[in-house]
Amino acid sequence: MRSAPRPRSFAFAGYLVMLLGFLFLGLFVMSLAGGVDAPSWMFGLAMAALFAGALTAFRMQIRLSEATRDSDVYVSSDPLTPPLRRTDVEQYERTYRRARATTTEITPATEGTRLYKAA
Repeated sequence: MRSAPRPRSFAFAGYLVMLLGFLFLGLFVMSLAGGVDAPSWMFGLAMAALFAGALTAFRMQIRLSEATRDSDVYVSSDPLTPPLRRTDVEQYERTYRRARATTTEITPATEGTRLYKAA
């Protein structure tokens, strides 16, 4: 199912940038508490820029996902899901989703459960 070309994953880059933002959040709080002899504003500014960059990367991935919704290659907004061809998705749905639609409802037991019998 990995027959589609791999486009850029903005969401994966966003996760990495967000991790750096949390690192700078820790440095910012530590510098405010007096644990680091550096001006706090540098860490705060870097933290804000990294979180804004992560948010921008997530928005770019969502736009990429919406742009490819009607094309042959389906790109998910999840960074760990590889892009799939539309024919692969339709084949999966025909093969596995068809069985779910034909199942019947589960009927409740009329005589009780084992726990009921044990009491």
